[in-house]
Amino acid sequence: MKWKGIYSHRIFTQLVVFTLLISLIPTLSITSFLFYKLENMVKTGLSNSYRQMTSQYIKNIDEKLTQYQYSLDVIADNTVILEALVDETKSPYIKGEQISSEVTKSLLLDRQKEIRNCMLYSDMDEYPVYGKRASMVKEAGHEEWFLRERAVKEGSFSYISSAGNVPVLSFVKNMENVNIHNYEKKQLGFLKLDLYMELVFKPANTDHEKDSSYDVIVYSDKNELLYSSAPRKDSLLDAWLNTEDSAELLDGFTVKHENLKESSLNVLLLFDNHQLAVKQQTVRQMVLPILLGVTLLIIFWAWLYSRNFSARIGCLVQKFHKAETGDLNIYGPIAGNDEVSELDRQFSHMLKKLNTLIQKNYIRELENKEAQLKNLQLQINPHFLYNTLETISSIAAVKQVFDICDICQKLGEIFRYNLGKNYGEFVTVAQELGHVQNYIFIIKKRYGNRFEVFYNISLDTDQVMTLRFILQPIIENAILHGLVKQTTTGTLELSVWEEENCLMIRVEDDGIGMDIQKVEELNRSINVADNLTKTGRNIGIRNVNQRIKLACGDQYGITVKSTLHYGSQFDIRLPLIRKGEKTDE
Repeated sequence: MKWKGIYSHRIFTQLVVFTLLISLIPTLSITSFLFYKLENMVKTGLSNSYRQMTSQYIKNIDEKLTQYQYSLDVIADNTVILEALVDETKSPYIKGEQISSEVTKSLLLDRQKEIRNCMLYSDMDEYPVYGKRASMVKEAGHEEWFLRERAVKEGSFSYISSAGNVPVLSFVKNMENVNIHNYEKKQLGFLKLDLYMELVFKPANTDHEKDSSYDVIVYSDKNELLYSSAPRKDSLLDAWLNTEDSAELLDGFTVKHENLKESSLNVLLLFDNHQLAVKQQTVRQMVLPILLGVTLLIIFWAWLYSRNFSARIGCLVQKFHKAETGDLNIYGPIAGNDEVSELDRQFSHMLKKLNTLIQKNYIRELENKEAQLKNLQLQINPHFLYNTLETISSIAAVKQVFDICDICQKLGEIFRYNLGKNYGEFVTVAQELGHVQNYIFIIKKRYGNRFEVFYNISLDTDQVMTLRFILQPIIENAILHGLVKQTTTGTLELSVWEEENCLMIRVEDDGIGMDIQKVEELNRSINVADNLTKTGRNIGIRNVNQRIKLACGDQYGITVKSTLHYGSQFDIRLPLIRKGEKTDE
């Protein structure tokens, strides 16, 4: 059948597997989808954040450069400066100092850290001017930037200063004088404003970090590197320029490109994707424990439910097994209102009826056996036996055969123990041991020194109860079938102790022993409930074992262990009953 392989496993395994399949697969699928969506949200959120930061940065730079150009326009229109340039009356140095003062005031040069220098270069040789912020165009011809043709054109340009290898961004503004009569313009010179690119384009720091969350690379329209906030990342410019589609992701960085409106410069903003990795790691650290917790919770509940359900089935199966062995007691009902509990109720009802029928037959059979035993006991007059033994003992004493006297004494005690009406079914361990010692005394008289007996008693035998007549058949079996058949002197050890609220009695000999097959056969035969075998060496042991199970329960009885040529061991497990406690006789 299609499902035969599944149903070959225990129901606990089936339930666990089925529960995990119908719960874990959807859970894992949904969690994976949510995990994917969260990671995309993180990527999208960071991308939008990068875009906003780039837009804000470029906006700030444009506003800053626009403000500087506006300041140049203000200086170019300053009437004080224009009049000073064409003033014939004043000394060139006085005019230079006046112009320098106006330029300094207009740009606040003593406060603006981004401004490297601002100079006015006059093109009117007939009106020379010299000062801290004023000079002649012919003087500028000796400077490196002037060699560039565009340096004298209005606009902006950038270069690397040879003094300290500093990148400089320069703005040029022409100085013109307009004749109000004919509206003709006359070139007076030009203004040149130098800015430190490092300070102008430096990334803004966040409130919580010393370093900026991004780096900036500035390059010209000729792809010349002008400024980099992270010199170790300069190679990224070449890598980005060499990409065909100018990809945003490059060597672990997100690249944003912008052109400045007020200058012919290009700006790259580099965002380290480590932040993305941190965010993704945060998502994982948030999602994975939840996923793990949900998975463990599902597994735990699947295991708990399956264990409880299979335990109910196992309890019912155990009841079947006990009934199969003959134990018809009704144990605790299985809780619930489902089919399992209903089956348990029906089975318990069946056991109750069956047990009632068996009890009736068992009581009837016991009554018959008790009547037969009483009839047998009535056939023998105990006083006749005692008197006869006394007569034999007296004759032996006269003849000075004291061994016969001792044997008669022990045999008389055995008769009293066997026929005594006051003992009942249960006796103290001391009484049972006394009976065994009398029996061993007589047997040793018969076989001489063929074996020695040792006692290992570890509890108060006067306070613990046991069934009567359970040791003598086992000891007889150990002596006759184990010890006397060997040529050397054997050893018989009788041990009594308490273990796990049970009375344990062990009869152990070092006789000829039995092989594994005989041990298994003996254990099997003594546990047969019916009395099919009337003869055999194990009939006495089997009867004792059956008496123990009938009187005490199936969990008690005899266990046999043996090794060929090394001896045998008989373990008797009985309930631990203290003297004075109620026994079910």
